[in-house]
Formats: sequence, structure tokens, C-alpha cells
Amino acid sequence: MKGLFLLPTFVARLADLSRRCAFLVVLAALIATGGFGWYIAGHFKINTDINQLLSSDLAWRKQERAMEKAFPQKTDLLLVVIDGDTPEEAESAARQLAEKLQAMPDKFTFVQRPDAIPFFHKNGLLFLSKDKLTNILQQMIDAQPMLGMITSDPSLRGFFNMIGLMVQGVQAGATDFSRLDRPLTAIADTVEAALNGQDKPLALQSIGGDEKPSPHEVRKFILTKPILNYGELEPGEEASNTIRQLVGDLHLTGAHVRLTGSVALNDEEFGSVANGTGFATALSGILVFILLLLALRSFKIVLPILLTLIVGLLATTAFALATVGSLNLISVAFAVMFIGIAVDFGIQFGVRYRDQHHFEPDHAKAMIRTAHVIAIPLAMAAGSTALGFLAFMPTEYRGVSELGLIAGAGMIIAFILNITLLPALLALTHPPGEPDNVGFHWAAPIDAFLVSHRRKILIAAIGLALTGLLIASHLRFDFDPLDLKDPHTESVSTLLDLMKDPDFSPYTIDILRPSLKDAQELASQLEKLPVVDHVMTLASFVPEDQDAKLAMIADTKQLLDPTLNLPLAGPPPTDDEVFVSLGKTANNLRALAGKYPAAARLAKDLDDVMARHSPEILQRLQQNLVGAMQMQLEMMKQGLGAEHVTTDAITDDLRRDWVTPPNNGEAAQYLIQVYPKGNARDHVTLLTFADAVRDLTPDASGAPISITESGATVMGSFLHAGIYALIAIGLLALFILRRICDVLLMLMPLALAGILTLTTITLIDLPLNFANVIALPLLLSLGVSYAIYFVSYARAGLTNPLQSSMARAVLFSAATVLVAFGSLALSSHPGTAGMGVLLVIALLWSVVCTFFVLPTLTFKLAAKSQA
Repeated sequence: MKGLFLLPTFVARLADLSRRCAFLVVLAALIATGGFGWYIAGHFKINTDINQLLSSDLAWRKQERAMEKAFPQKTDLLLVVIDGDTPEEAESAARQLAEKLQAMPDKFTFVQRPDAIPFFHKNGLLFLSKDKLTNILQQMIDAQPMLGMITSDPSLRGFFNMIGLMVQGVQAGATDFSRLDRPLTAIADTVEAALNGQDKPLALQSIGGDEKPSPHEVRKFILTKPILNYGELEPGEEASNTIRQLVGDLHLTGAHVRLTGSVALNDEEFGSVANGTGFATALSGILVFILLLLALRSFKIVLPILLTLIVGLLATTAFALATVGSLNLISVAFAVMFIGIAVDFGIQFGVRYRDQHHFEPDHAKAMIRTAHVIAIPLAMAAGSTALGFLAFMPTEYRGVSELGLIAGAGMIIAFILNITLLPALLALTHPPGEPDNVGFHWAAPIDAFLVSHRRKILIAAIGLALTGLLIASHLRFDFDPLDLKDPHTESVSTLLDLMKDPDFSPYTIDILRPSLKDAQELASQLEKLPVVDHVMTLASFVPEDQDAKLAMIADTKQLLDPTLNLPLAGPPPTDDEVFVSLGKTANNLRALAGKYPAAARLAKDLDDVMARHSPEILQRLQQNLVGAMQMQLEMMKQGLGAEHVTTDAITDDLRRDWVTPPNNGEAAQYLIQVYPKGNARDHVTLLTFADAVRDLTPDASGAPISITESGATVMGSFLHAGIYALIAIGLLALFILRRICDVLLMLMPLALAGILTLTTITLIDLPLNFANVIALPLLLSLGVSYAIYFVSYARAGLTNPLQSSMARAVLFSAATVLVAFGSLALSSHPGTAGMGVLLVIALLWSVVCTFFVLPTLTFKLAAKSQA
């Protein structure tokens, strides 16, 4: 204990030595800063892999990694969503884009179109209901005459001869023009696009019937697994830019392409955070500088504090890279925290120096007195703040664990610099003496009021605490990571759009079993759970009622086979022969033009094509008119070739997503995918779903489990860290203050501030989440620091704390932190903005409780020390 009370003398002598050797100290700091900068430039790295934020030793993380190992093609995906005006435009865009991506193995290790798997091309008709299948087959039969003409003459000549015959049928009264209005309009759209140098595949749906295409038919998907660079803030940015560049180069008219999936979601979130904090950082920097000038009233004091802050930040960054190796998406926040908290040490030293300089004109003596007075409270504030951060190190939340190590070390670095470098810089700038008292004279009535009404204030505080506890009991934790993302970004808005489809849910649970029999047995048990909507296994791809459906398909195939396999009528036509066919068709259309606008429109378009007499336009029409029909013919042939499906007959293009291949003697594993019933974004629904499935099969994994378990891990980490920090800070305070009652005095306002903070966010419906929960340990660290200054002031036998220079230092310190962190509330990123709002609330209550509740508790302590 004796050594502890030599601390003021030691700090005073150290500060005086730094003052006397100011040039050498600053030179050493300059050289060290250059070294820190050189080291940072050569070693700076941010690891943006969010999978490494939580300990890999957790049981659910091991199960998650086992699933990722079994199906690596399902992780780290960049999903391309293509919405077309017509099924043909969507298909054309998806086919072209997929072909380009498959030719880029240096950027994409995996490219797949799940809606274009050959297995479904062949057997897709078997998955339709009998009524739907009947309608599709009848449409094929009705189109038989047109199909025959295209089969025998797959050219523009054959196509427009077919249209000419259809028009002649209207002229002869054999066909109602209403059946041709939509097909002619669709053909005109394609022709006009070709005239404008664009590709627009013929919408064959318009030719078949009046039924509108379903959302599934006009939406296509491409699954890609890009090569990621975790050294960049956005690891998948290059892949996303490549896709967008290809979309632009291909001129995919009639198709809208969007990106989503885990890669796009994470990238856009990182970008949103960076963009959202850029303005906030600049604004907070300006406001902090203004507040420093208001607090210290001298640029000759502000500049040394800012320089000390910069040296400390670089030193802490170098320490982080040397010990941890790289920053993660959580630990990178140490910089903001260091600035917000370490500036407090500089303000405390600077304001106390101004105060001492008012009473002692001699610069050297004022410096020594400042260091002597500030030594214990500053050491205790730095120590308690460091302990508050270091308490995160033993937790399983690796992101915060590393943040705790870095920020804790940063507090120690800041303390050392503020009693060495800061005095040296002040010696060089040599601020003038203070003509006026530094404290708040206007606060005298408030001090008097707090003393005379301390009982009423304490009773009110107790009442607020009890009421707050009741309200805060309804506080909720938002486990859904989507709520932390900006809903206006492309990836999030696209995902939310996809989730409107009940068959598209990212909240599925995955389970592995060693045989299909075991998988089916477990699936049957899972489907009986009331929280389960449906369950899928490999066996889910064996259609029902196959015999009846195959018989229907076989009858249609027998009828259409001669048409679909007609021999070519002759060699391909020349361009001149095509133009002759176009002329005949245009003449036939003009005969109907006066009565039917669609006929007049197409006739004019064909006249324009003949007037241009361009082989390029003919080639484009061949591709978009005839090519579209040939593709449909090929798909029709494949569909009519359906055969009886068993699990053994399921081809590898589908099987690989449901069965793991045998590897190094390990048996194959069969996947079970469980879908939730109800709104899985509701936390209660998701938690109930995850618990029910895990009760039946504890080895399950998937988004519902990772969301709920990671939430529990994070909350457990913060709870444990809070307990560790309170114990460590309490022991440190007891070691320094020596009396338990003084320690309790220091912690009571902090506890009240914590209760009121939780009460406030409950009332404004701001739930805790993975981002803003980090504000709670900051409240602990900052609140303890502020309380320490007041308790130390009272132990020195001083009364009227709000009038003192200490109160000025604490108030302006809190204001700078409030500006630095509160500006985050301006971010467009919901997670960052929510963290800023919570930090503002926590800091405001901490200041209120420290300034207006703590003095009522320390009054007797001050009086006793004075006596």
C-alpha cells in the first residue's frame, strides 16, 4: 500500500522529468511514431471473414463446419437473380451470363443454374399435378402444326411461312384473330428490338395461350462460388463487379439482374458501415476539436493533446498487429474507442493544468502540481477502463475478445503517454497562465441544492431504479442479423423479395444421416412437429403418381413424334428467299391492317426489315425468333422423354446437393432439410423451431441454430465479461480506495445509469443486438472513470464538486465522447446507427447519475475527509 501512495510523487517526478527533457522526449516519440507507422504500413490487415468472429471450439460451430465440409458448394455463395419480362428473356439472359461465368475458373470455382439442371429438363413434367400436366400436354398438341413447320424448316422462311398460314386462316374465317393478337404483338416486339440492335427472344407464352407466366417462370437463378479476398473490406467485390460488367457487356434487354447471397450481403454491409461512418467520423472530428477548444481555451493545450492521441493510436495499432496479426470486423472499432476514451485522459490533464496554472503562474510548478493531483484518479480511471476491456479476453466471442486485448492495452499506452509525452509537448508550447478560475461558478446553486435535498434525490433515484427494473424486464434481444443490415441495399432488398416465396427460405435446418433410409425415417418424425412446414431429402425428388403421368406423356409423345422428327424440307434459305417470305407475310398482314392494329404494326415492322436489307438484322431475328422456338422444341423433346424416377436414377447434377460423395473411406452422408412453419424472422418462432428440431436431433445445424446459438454466445460473453470486469474493477478500487463503502459509492450511480439505459431503450423499442450490445461495456468503463474522479475529489476533502475544474474536465470529456460515438447514429447502416443511439443514451444517463446522484452520496465522505 505504501508504494501506491508514492504514485503521485512518482508521476509528478516523471512528468517534471519529461518537461525538463522535452526535446528528447518528443524526439523519441517522433522516432517511435515513425517506426509504428512503418510497421503498420507493412503489416496492416483486416480479416473480414465473419466465420472467425466466434470460437471454432463451440459445439454448434463444429457441426456447422462439418456441414460446410460435406457441401462446400453451398457456402460463401454469390447468388445472381434474373427477372425477365418473359420466360424466354429470363432464360436467355441466364444462359448467356452462366456461360460467361463458367469460363472464368480464376474468379469462380463453382457456377450452377439450379433451375436448369438436366434432371428437371427430362423429368420436370412428372412433378406437375395431373391437371397442370393435362393442360401443358394439350398446348403441345394444339401447337403441332406450327411445330411441324419449324421442325422441317428451322429458318426465318419457315417461321414467317407459319405466320402467313395463320393469317390466311383468319382471312378464310377458320381462325379467330383474337387468338393471333398476342402472338403478333410479341413477334413485333422482337422485330422492333432487332431493328434497334437489341436481342429480345420471342415470348412463346404468348403463342401458347392466354395464361400469364408464373413468377417462377420469369425468374432464374445462377449460383456462384467466387474466390474471396479476406484481406479486403469487401472480399467478394471483384466477383460482384465482374458480374455487373458482364451484364453490361451482354446488353441483356428485358432482364433485370440483382445480386444477393452471403457474399453480397456481407460485402454490402461492410461497405454500408464504411460509407455510413465516413461522414460521421468527419463530423465528430470537427465537433471534438471545437469541444476541446471550449474546454481548454488554448490551442497550445489542444494541439499537444491531439498529438498525444495520434501517437497513442499508432502505438496501439502497431501493438494490435504485432499481437493479434490482423484486425477483425469487431476489433477494428478499437480506433474509435481509443479516441473517445483516451481523449478523456488528455482533457483531465489539460483542465487540471489550467486550474493549477491559475493559482501557480510558474509553468514548472503548475506541471508538477497537476501530475501530483491527477496521478491516482487518472491511474485508476485508466486501470479500470483497461480491466473493463481485458475482461473480454476469456470469452468465446473472438471478435470482442481481441478487441478487449487491443483496447485494454491502448488504455495503458494512453496513460503512459499522458504523463510523459503530453507534459513534454506542453513544455514546448508553453501555454500562458490562466487569468480566471477554470471551474463552473454558475454551478454553485446546483451544488447547494444537491446537498440540501440529498435525501429526496436518493429516494427518487431508488424509485427510478425499481421502476426501471420492472420496465427493463421486457427488454428484448434481436437475434436476426438481417435487422442489422441496410434494407435499401441491393442484396438485402433482393433477399427480402425472394423470401416472399414460401419455397425460398434461408432459415432452414440441415441434418446429415448415414443412409437414405435413416434420413427418410427422421424426416417422417420431423414432419410431425407442429413447427415444421415440410422436410426435404433426396427422396423428395421422386415424383408421385408416376405411372399415370408417364402414360399421359407417352400418349402425347406418340402423337407428336412424327412432327418433332420431321426431316428437313431442303437446304437453308438464302437471305433473298427470307426477304421474299417476309414480303408475303407483310402483304397478308396488310389485308387485316385496317381492322386489327397488331397486324398493321407487324406489317410495318417487316417492311422496315426489308428496307434495311441487313444480314445482321436477319441473323438477330433468326436467333430470337427461330432460336427461341428451337430451344422450346428441344425442351419439349426432353420432357416427353421422361422415364420412371427412383432415388438411384437421380443424376449427379442433383444428387451432389443432397448426398456427399464417399471420401477416403468415409461413407456417404444424406442431407435432410427442414423448413419452418410461420414467420421465421420472428425470434420466438425461430427459437421454437430450432429447439423443437434439436430436441429430436441434437446434431442439426443451419441458420436458425447459428442465429440463436450465436446470440446466446454473444450475450453469455458479455454477461461473463461484465461480471469479470465488475469484480476486477471493484478489487482495483478497493485496493486504491481501501474502503468498501467508497467502492460502493463509486458503483451505485453506475448501476443506476445502467438500469435507466435499459429502461430507455425498452420504452423506445430499441432492442439489444449483436452491434449495439458493445455499448454496455463502454458504459461500464466510462461510467467508472467519471465516478472515480468524483470520489477522488471527495476523498481529498473537497466539496462543491460541480463548481470544480474536475467537473469541467468530466463534462467536456463526456461531451467529446458523446460526439465521437453519437455521430454514429447518423449512419444509414441500422446496426451502426442503433449502436450510436444506445451509446448516446448510456452516456447521457452516466453523466446525469454521476453529476446529480453521486455528489449526494459523497457529501459525507468529503466532509469526513475535510475534518
